[in-house]
Parts: sequence; structure tokens; C-alpha cells
Amino acid sequence: MIRLLFCCISIFLSMSLMAESDKEANQLNIYSATDLRAMAPILADYQQRNPGIRLNYYEFDTLELYEAIKILPMDKQPDIIISSSMDLQVRLVNDGYAQPLDSATSQSLPSWANWRNEAIGFTYEPIVFVYNKAAFRDKNIPKTHEALALSLREGDELYIHKVGSYDVRRSALGYLIATQDEVTSSISGRIQESLGRTITQVYGRTSQLLDDIADGKLVLGYNMLGSYSLARAKRDPRIGVVIPEDYTLVVSRVGLISKAAKHVVNAKNFMSYLISPEGQQVMAEQSELIPLNPKIDPLVNQLRDIKKSINFHPIPLGPALMVYLDQSKKRRFIGAWETALLPKPQ
Repeated sequence: MIRLLFCCISIFLSMSLMAESDKEANQLNIYSATDLRAMAPILADYQQRNPGIRLNYYEFDTLELYEAIKILPMDKQPDIIISSSMDLQVRLVNDGYAQPLDSATSQSLPSWANWRNEAIGFTYEPIVFVYNKAAFRDKNIPKTHEALALSLREGDELYIHKVGSYDVRRSALGYLIATQDEVTSSISGRIQESLGRTITQVYGRTSQLLDDIADGKLVLGYNMLGSYSLARAKRDPRIGVVIPEDYTLVVSRVGLISKAAKHVVNAKNFMSYLISPEGQQVMAEQSELIPLNPKIDPLVNQLRDIKKSINFHPIPLGPALMVYLDQSKKRRFIGAWETALLPKPQ
């Protein structure tokens, strides 16, 4: 049975009195693993530019979205699929769920953010550490992965039961970040071991992690999505964000047009808007997302002073992302993660 009650939000931004057939033709159905709060200004601006189109926006968690797409018959597929789980988006493209966006704008994207013109990245979102400011008053805040590993090892009293990260078994984004950490860093194993020693708490959603850090239930969040974290820090003085100075993974939120899209023209128009200067400017100025376009400060103004000194490492779209989706490799990775992080039965 297809479960579309995860967290479905339908936005009806147009109240046109069109005939029924015209209504059907002038729709756009978007399935997305992006908070409505973050997407709302972008959707509203697009709607203002295209007042005759009715937008239907359905929100999912990352893994739920992928599973819903795989379960739905082709004639029930949405027009657009958006997710920060870059590996699962690549898998959908590889499995024939997408069609190309033939647009001059997509050709101008950096190569790492565009695969076959079918998986299209439109954001630039660093992976960060988040901390409770009160807990770190008069304490050094780790600013590199090496410093974090050492701090976790030496600071049990501060960290025990009070570090949070994504549950790689439930969060597809968390799994992507953890596997890419292993690919990128030689000390990822040490950090996992240190996280295990402090009995790290694992979560399925960024918002829950941020809430618990702000409330002091956690003192630190490891490998968190920077867009939501930076936006929360701007309006919540209880939390701070560290962009790791040794290297910072960068995730791009990826959109694809369904091969079975019923409203292809609208879908291509919307995807072109997302990566256009106009759409990227709205993203930068009004949303919680961070635009990809390098002409529009890709990390917005929060990071302008430090971006030159940080080794940003964008995760490239492409077949290499599917390596860790191999079932046997995934079982081994999750098994090692559970051994390192989860408490052992007494």
C-alpha cells in the first residue's frame, strides 16, 4: 500500500477558474525532501511569475521519498523529485526515472553538480558542526575534524550522551554524508570511535537535532546540513555553527524531472527557474537554502570572510555515488557504524 501520509503538504497557490482539462494541464506536482519553510519563498516567487500554474508540493524525509518513488507505478509519478540525498537521486536517474533538462542554463552548471542533464544540483550546502554556545562558554570549540576527534576523546564529561548525529539507518542524507566522510578523510574511523565512546545520540531529522542542541540536551551536532543549521543560528542565539577548516563536504540539493511527468513543460520551466539567476537570487535573499550560482555568493554573506581559507569539497554527482548503495557494501558499512557508535549490551 502506498503511504502518502508521511508529511504531505499540498500548496495551492493559484485559485484560477479554469476548465477541468485546463486545470489538469496547468499543474506542477513536486515530491521533495526539503522543508516547506525553506522552499516556500522560492515557490511563491515562481508562482508570481507563473500565475496560471497550480503548484502541489509534497514533503517527505529523504529515505521515505526514495521509497515512495520506487513503489509508485509510473503513471502515478510526480513531475519533479527533489532531494539532498545525492546518491539516491543518481540511482533514480540510473534506473530510468528521469528525463533530461535541455537548457542552456544547465550547461553552465559546474560539472560536479550536473549529471547527464538529468540530475541537476541547485544548492551549495556545507556539512558542519553545530554547538550549544552556553556549553562551550570558556571552552575551545573544535574547528577541524582532527581537533574534534581529540576533544571527544579527552572531554568525556562534556560530551557523554550529549553529542548528536544522523542515524545512517534511517536518514538517507546521513548515510550519504557518512560514506563520503570515509571517502574523503583518513580519520573518519577515529571520529566514529570517539563518537561511540561518548555514546552519541542518533536522529532522523536535522530539525530535531537543532532543537536539542538549542535546548542544551545536546552540546554538539556532528556532520549536520549547513543550510538549515546556518539559518537556525541566524534566528537562535543559543547555537553556533563551525565550518570545519581542514575540509568541508558540500552537498547539493538535486532536482530531476520524472520520465513519467504529466506536466513536462511546467517541470522543465520550474527546473530552469531553480538554476536561473532569478531563482538563485531569491534563494539567497529569502530562503534557508544556499544557492549554487558562484556569481551569487554561494555561501551567502555568513561565510564571506572565511571561505578562502577552507577546503570546500563538493560531492560530485555521478555513478561513483552508487558504490555505497550496493547492498552488501551498505550492510558492511552500517554494521561497522553500529559497532562503533551504538552502545554495547551489558
